[in-house]
Amino acid sequence: MNSINRRDFLKLIAAIPTGMALSKLTSLMDESIINSSTPNIIVIVMDALTARNMSLYGYERETTPNIARFAARSNVYHSHHSAGTFTTTGVASLLTGTYPWTHRAINLKGLVARDRYRRNIFNLLESHYNRVGFTQNYFANYLLSQFSESINQHLPIKSFSQLELYTADSGQKDHLAKFRTFDDFLFDLDERFAPGSLVLGLLNKYRAENIFQRHLSNNLQYYRKDLIFDVGRLFTGIASNTTSLEAPSFCYYHVLPPHAPYTPKKKHQSLFINDNWKPIEKPKHPLRSNFSVDELNAERLRYDQYIVTTDWAFGKFLDNIDAAGLLDKSYVILTSDHGESFERGYLAHAGPFVYEPCIHVPLLISSPGQTVRRDYYSVTNSVDMLSTFLNISGVDVPQWNEGRPLPGFGGDADSTRLTFSMDAKGSSAFGDLSPITIAMYQGDYKIIYYKGYGGATSPYNSLFELYNLKDDPEELQDLIADEKSVAQQMKELLLDAYQTANQPIQKT
Repeated sequence: MNSINRRDFLKLIAAIPTGMALSKLTSLMDESIINSSTPNIIVIVMDALTARNMSLYGYERETTPNIARFAARSNVYHSHHSAGTFTTTGVASLLTGTYPWTHRAINLKGLVARDRYRRNIFNLLESHYNRVGFTQNYFANYLLSQFSESINQHLPIKSFSQLELYTADSGQKDHLAKFRTFDDFLFDLDERFAPGSLVLGLLNKYRAENIFQRHLSNNLQYYRKDLIFDVGRLFTGIASNTTSLEAPSFCYYHVLPPHAPYTPKKKHQSLFINDNWKPIEKPKHPLRSNFSVDELNAERLRYDQYIVTTDWAFGKFLDNIDAAGLLDKSYVILTSDHGESFERGYLAHAGPFVYEPCIHVPLLISSPGQTVRRDYYSVTNSVDMLSTFLNISGVDVPQWNEGRPLPGFGGDADSTRLTFSMDAKGSSAFGDLSPITIAMYQGDYKIIYYKGYGGATSPYNSLFELYNLKDDPEELQDLIADEKSVAQQMKELLLDAYQTANQPIQKT
């Protein structure tokens, strides 16, 4: 049962006859095991933030001074990976504790399989926390809408924004169905997809373009033509919302920055322009080589500037919750749903690649009152978040969970453990998982498997790559032919896991 906040208390007192009030309240409070002294859990997900471009993790450019300030009082994980390459898979794995081949939210705009969607952190914490869900990313909002029966406060996308044009976001009831019908089908502004109605789609695009241009300025950030916001006010608004909540609360806040389009604040737009630093040039990849090195480096520069803007706004959030005393009463988690690539001819994410820039993401966890930094270097995965949340909440971890508690929160470093990241957006969510790219980690080694690309005669129909990330963090030296015993062992382990997972699931 949910907790009784002050507003509910007053409503209940007004509605119940005086003689019945005390016994009724006692009964309600006995049914709940919520403890107001339990620490909050505040999760901040920065969309498309790769650890590879963060100075906290050794990047050449000073992009994350405020996150580094937060790290001074946090547990910092150096080899943390998203289980997926884009929002849908990454968020679903974080919130369900299962890999994409299990939850099956593998396609753009996908959902967790219907017989598995109740396997989520909000549902598991129902009797223990007030649960808050917010995202600016409408892919992630599909998932929050799917889990909404277990979320006490599902904030609209437009919260903390200057302008928002999603039709379905005007009301939260039947949000998922309305979003699918109107914003996804009839009016879709995303140029990757054609609108369901040519007339209504074009009219809505014209309308949105005019509204967008009237509201846009260099001091505001935006996503497509649908959402305009100020990144500073966004983080200040999230902090204000958090400080107003009844304790204990589990809060999932998923912000778009530094996701493209990269729109740094004016004060950050001159950063790094004349630093003369150039990243390592890597060969173009046969599966995706649309951009030149110069184009990628130009986009990288804007991305790095936008990370600085995002970091600056996070600093405001940190100061606000610290002033409210929440750092002494909360677990605060900072992570990302996936990374971003500026190499091998490939820009951004959601492609067939599982190289480190796409899936190596930050993870920092500050415990209540923590004042020292602790660093962990063993490989961890976004599927580990659910069991970690449950561990610190004193809630039993379900058997279907595929992660482990993180080191420092009940888990141990294990160099023999296998973890996985994958991209299968071209596959059926119900049938054969092909095409698919899978990265498997064990100790210092990482093996990549490409399956189903380019037809039967394509080398990427069944291809392996092997890297030692300790010796070769840039993944330049493929060891598949040089370390045959390691390669063979890891091939067998990966194929066994893939074949076990690659089973059709029932449509419901």
